[in-house]
Amino acid sequence: MGQYFEIWQERTGDKASSISDVITLLNRSRSFTPVAKLEYGDYGLGDVTGVMREAIKGNKKIALYADYDVDGTMSCVAWIWFFKAIGFKNFTHYIPCRFKEGYGVNLDAIKYLIDDFGAELIITMDTGITANIEAAYCKQHGVKFICTDHHKIQLEKMPDCLVLNPKMHPMPEYQELCGCGITFVLLRKLAEFFSIPDSTWQDILAVTAMATICDMVPFNPVNHKLARLGIGAMLRSQRPVFRTLLNLGQNAGKIDEWDVGFRLGPRINAVGRLEHADSVIKAFIDEDPDDLVHYMTECNERRKKIQDEITIAAFAEAQNFKDDPILFLGGDWHPGVVGIVASRLAEEFWRPVWLFNRGVKMAKGSARSIKGFDVTDAMAACQDLFLKFGGHKAAGGYSFDPSNESRIREQLIAYAKNQQQQEPDLWRTKIEYDLALDGELVDLELAEALADMKPFGFGYEAPRFKVTGLVDKIVHYNDKLTLKPKHTAFFLRLENRVQKIMFFNRVIPQDIQGRSAEVILSIDKGYFKNAPQLSLMGMDFCLVSY
Repeated sequence: MGQYFEIWQERTGDKASSISDVITLLNRSRSFTPVAKLEYGDYGLGDVTGVMREAIKGNKKIALYADYDVDGTMSCVAWIWFFKAIGFKNFTHYIPCRFKEGYGVNLDAIKYLIDDFGAELIITMDTGITANIEAAYCKQHGVKFICTDHHKIQLEKMPDCLVLNPKMHPMPEYQELCGCGITFVLLRKLAEFFSIPDSTWQDILAVTAMATICDMVPFNPVNHKLARLGIGAMLRSQRPVFRTLLNLGQNAGKIDEWDVGFRLGPRINAVGRLEHADSVIKAFIDEDPDDLVHYMTECNERRKKIQDEITIAAFAEAQNFKDDPILFLGGDWHPGVVGIVASRLAEEFWRPVWLFNRGVKMAKGSARSIKGFDVTDAMAACQDLFLKFGGHKAAGGYSFDPSNESRIREQLIAYAKNQQQQEPDLWRTKIEYDLALDGELVDLELAEALADMKPFGFGYEAPRFKVTGLVDKIVHYNDKLTLKPKHTAFFLRLENRVQKIMFFNRVIPQDIQGRSAEVILSIDKGYFKNAPQLSLMGMDFCLVSY
């Protein structure tokens, strides 16, 4: 039906005659029941809080070991703010180097923390669920090891230690917490024994929201509430880093999940992708973070340039494997950026994508998936060929000996073909929209009503609507680097008004002017010079004839 998506699937066939009807139908079709109060319970928390409390009271040397992305670094920041709030100083933090140490906990780092810092307790954040060797080493040397992680549990690699992982929670809505989400839960429990200022909790809630949005965990009611509360907390925070970050935009007092996910988060992630993520920690605990935030912005600009270069090369390489059910592609590509490009390829080719840097001694990369395909299950099916892998359904990280490249590709293809036989529709491009709208309802008032449902995210996407109208005009915007057309402004006549619909990264031919078209779009409230305005984003369109 669509020009890009093979299947346009409507969530409800009901008709809305008013804005109130639209909101009612959206809530009904999504079966979304907001959480009144977050109630994680005591699952796994008792022993962990007991050990942490004993270590703090005994002034034991504690090492915080966190991953280098937004989720890991924000978890580490939350712990540092907590420790400072209670006056505990006998700790250090450790962020591994993506390029020298790779994904996950590594034994050399554990040895360093024990031998050089003298760690008596090591606690991980957003990593560690496969650190069985490292946990065993700690046990042999009398060092307590606690793993807090949210990634999929691999029983054969699970560490023999105290583990706090939301995947072990009996209630599904709590199983999707990100790493910083489970850190937040743990700190709230631990705070029952300490006095913490409310401002500190607001700040910890803010970084939890940032991690929840940026780590792409499903926006079920629990994560939705954490993100919603955290965005509000961020706006109220007096932390210098938040003031500096929020001032980067023109509408700092009106941020939403889009700003966090596409403006703030990428700056934080860019540091760990290109350099060492320890600069992120410093920015969040420094009283004058302006230079560090500027550095984060510089890293992000460099990341964009590298990403564009890899995208061109990877898209060209993908043409050689376009008949395969998965893409397993390597090149002389920056290992910190391939994950973003893998997402672009997964969207464009509609198949699971593994993209990696083909190193001399070791290849390292990232995987991104399509809905319904679990990339970690796929890697587990040929786990003997990987040096290390981990992640969750939609995304993962991995490393392998370059000599195994062709064998891994063959086995991933075999795994995917088997699933393709069972669920062939997974490989058919599909877009869901909530309902069809009359053109008269597409206005700023509806955008403001939809804003009350925010934040939106993975699993609770921004509502999409189908509208029908006459194509009045097509305007192209050029890429700044190539100066070739890259984006399209699609002017559609709806009732008595012409509405501008932006299609990003898509060039739509101008010869459709004057034709009738159906368009799937999202409706949002944007700002221009601080004044609210209607913002329409196009997802797909098709021409219709009557």
